[in-house]
Amino acid sequence: MAYKHILFDVDGTLYDTYFANQDAFFAEFKQRYPERNLTTADFDAVFGLPGMESLRCLGIPENEQKAFMDGWLKGCVARGHTVKLFEGVIPLLQFLQRSGFHMAVVTSRRRHSPLNGTLGDCLPYEIFPYIKRAVCSDDVAHPKPAPDSLIHYMQLTGAKPEEILYVGDTATDLACADAAGVDFALALWGTHERALLKCAHYLQTPYDLINVLTAKPADAQWFAWARELQAIGQIGLAYCRDIYDEERFKRLREISAQIMAVQCHEDLAKVRESIAFDKGYITPKVDTRAAIFNAQGQILLVQERSGLWNLPGGWCEENMSAAQSAIKEVREEAGLDSKVVKFIALMDRNAHNTPKLPFGALKVFVECRAALNDAPFMPNSETIARAWFSEDDLPLDKLRLDTNTHEQILMCFAAHRDPKWQTLLE
Repeated sequence: MAYKHILFDVDGTLYDTYFANQDAFFAEFKQRYPERNLTTADFDAVFGLPGMESLRCLGIPENEQKAFMDGWLKGCVARGHTVKLFEGVIPLLQFLQRSGFHMAVVTSRRRHSPLNGTLGDCLPYEIFPYIKRAVCSDDVAHPKPAPDSLIHYMQLTGAKPEEILYVGDTATDLACADAAGVDFALALWGTHERALLKCAHYLQTPYDLINVLTAKPADAQWFAWARELQAIGQIGLAYCRDIYDEERFKRLREISAQIMAVQCHEDLAKVRESIAFDKGYITPKVDTRAAIFNAQGQILLVQERSGLWNLPGGWCEENMSAAQSAIKEVREEAGLDSKVVKFIALMDRNAHNTPKLPFGALKVFVECRAALNDAPFMPNSETIARAWFSEDDLPLDKLRLDTNTHEQILMCFAAHRDPKWQTLLE
């Protein structure tokens, strides 16, 4: 993926305006049409469309639509205090800004809305420091679900469809993206869709978008083939009973090792050791990483003998759970007793960390609470120092990237700050 432009819907994606809109709509509807019944499913089907278009879809007579809209907007204003940004949106926008992504909103809001502030402005003041461009429903002849809004953005910026990711919460947003040839990510934190939508990405939390954007490109084809040969050979050896089949499967593993050795300019014996350590059905190894914070909100990193900084952690021992492994690594590498208090994420190591490993690996990130005693740190066989770092002073040029990236550490900060953090599962 080579996304350069991240575009957002506003209502239901950046801002939680659903209940303010829903309550105001039904209050106005019941007052005007007490004899009629509409369900929340009926409202959900049009949520995300321009207001007048949604009224037409719901069967409001044309000569009554303007008056209905005026009453609906007044009701929204009265409920404006309930509208807020979704948790995690600002850290997400800050990350995207720092990382150089182009950002804009593509919204059904009108540029010249009769409402002001969070409910009316296409770029409310909270997001304006990060997003400067908006495409609104009255900027184009045919707003969402037509593709005109995204096409208009491409004409304004020169962006190509494959460079754009559109993040929204409704089938209307998806239809707009599909018609424009743009990938779509469904913001599950704000969606009220009941239908199964076929999207390029499904985001449980705003931080999932960072995972999408920081995933490394697919492996070189030769690497993928070599890993497949290794897996076939190992699984075959686990189940075959014929001596000749055993020889063939061993040869497959040897071919895999030779391919990796030649392509990586590495000693064949070292490659054999790295891919032949395991027996039985091939499964990924598990790496645990512990995030510990002090009262000032700083994170603990340990410095290894290589000089690189790292979250305490390591490969999970065969007879230990992930939590037990994290506690053990914190004790050994940081000299602190701790306990696990939050499951932050389970991630595909080869999708984010470099260099690639010739076998599968899962990374378990947990937040631990340490007994911050006054005992001095003692250098050991693995680490020579420990130190606390704020989010803005991380040793970026000295991080050990095969075990923890900048984005993964930022994820730990985000999880620590959010009491309702939802575990990220890849």
